[in-house]
Amino acid sequence: MKKNGYTFFTIANTCQIESGVWNPYHYKENKSNDTLSDFANIKKIKNNKQDISISEFAPIEYKNIPKGELLTFSLEDNSLEEGRYSLVGEQVLLFGTMRAYLGNVLVTPKANWIGKRSPLFYPINSEFVQIIPKDKLLYFWWGYLKSSLFLNQIPTGSGGTRPRVSVDNLEKIPISVPILREREKINNSLIEIAEQSWINFMTCRKIIKQTNSLDEHYA
Repeated sequence: MKKNGYTFFTIANTCQIESGVWNPYHYKENKSNDTLSDFANIKKIKNNKQDISISEFAPIEYKNIPKGELLTFSLEDNSLEEGRYSLVGEQVLLFGTMRAYLGNVLVTPKANWIGKRSPLFYPINSEFVQIIPKDKLLYFWWGYLKSSLFLNQIPTGSGGTRPRVSVDNLEKIPISVPILREREKINNSLIEIAEQSWINFMTCRKIIKQTNSLDEHYA
C-alpha cells in the first residue's frame, strides 16, 4: 500500500488475520519492535468544556499551525462572546487526528514566554489528542511527530473525505528514535529556540497593534 510517499509490503499468515479488521496498517511488519506507546501516553481531550468568554485567546485550530519547522503558531485574541470549548494548559503537546498525515503538531507556550501569568489555559477547536512523552522531552517529540519518518507511517484513517486516526492507530505506529542522551540534547536546543520564538512573536504582534492604532488615529 502506498501513502504519503511510503510503500510497504507485508505477507500475513492466515492465523494473523482478524475478523473485521480491513486496515492494512494493522498487519504492517514492525522491524524496530518499538511503537509510540512505548515512549508516550496518548489521550483524547475530554476535559469539561468552559465558556469561551473566560479566555483571552481564540480557539486553536489547524489553520493556526504554520507549515514547516516553526515552533510558534498563530495565537489570536478572542473575539467570541459565547460558546464552550475544551481547554489545555501550558506546555501541552497536541497532535491533530484529522488527516493526521499532514502533521498538525504544536506545543502550547509557557505563560511567561508570552508575557502572561501562570496558570494559563488555551481553548481548542479542532480534533487533537494529547501526547505525553514518558521521557518528558516535549520538544524532541514535537520535532519527531512532524518528521517524514513518523508521518509516512501513519495510516490514512477512516471517515470519508476527512479521515481520522484513532488513539489505537497512533499507539501502534513504529518508532525509531535516538538514545535518551541524544534526545535530551535535541530537546534542550529546541526549547531555547521555542522560548525566543514566542518572545519575538509577541513583540512583533505588539508592534503591529501599535501600527494599526496609528492608522486609526490618522484616518
